[in-house]
Amino acid sequence: MATNIFRKSRPALGRLALYLLIFVGAALALNAWIFTGPAIQWSRTLENPDWSPAGGVIGAVWVGLFTLMALAAFTVDRFGDAANKDFARLAIIAQYLVCMGWTFGYFALQSVANGFYITIVALVLSVPVTLAAFRASRLAGVLMVPLVLWLIFALALSWSTWRLNA
Repeated sequence: MATNIFRKSRPALGRLALYLLIFVGAALALNAWIFTGPAIQWSRTLENPDWSPAGGVIGAVWVGLFTLMALAAFTVDRFGDAANKDFARLAIIAQYLVCMGWTFGYFALQSVANGFYITIVALVLSVPVTLAAFRASRLAGVLMVPLVLWLIFALALSWSTWRLNA
């Protein structure tokens, strides 16, 4: 059965806006705070693999991923299976916090090693979180899959960057 978020009441759109504000807005605010400080100069001193996307591309991908996570949380919250939705919503929020922690651990603490270790945690966590999302709502699970795929790529990138700067 296809879910139409616009068939529900107007308060649903307010809830969706709240999820987007929290997931995307907080991420943008954290990045703005970090990149107006010394972290930007530090990051420019790092060697990156030749195949590394530009920083702006990585940032845009993360904005997209946080948007998908917000949509997944909203979908679980609004349309999820009653027996599974509370756990799935909590799991998605936990995943979001770990991903946000990467920005702090890597840039704010200026540690490539932290970035690698947090990426491992984020990737390991993303699999059961995605499964929990699928149990609550098939659409929510599908919305979480790009995060898992990106984290696989991010782990390889993080490892390579750490090795180049060790």
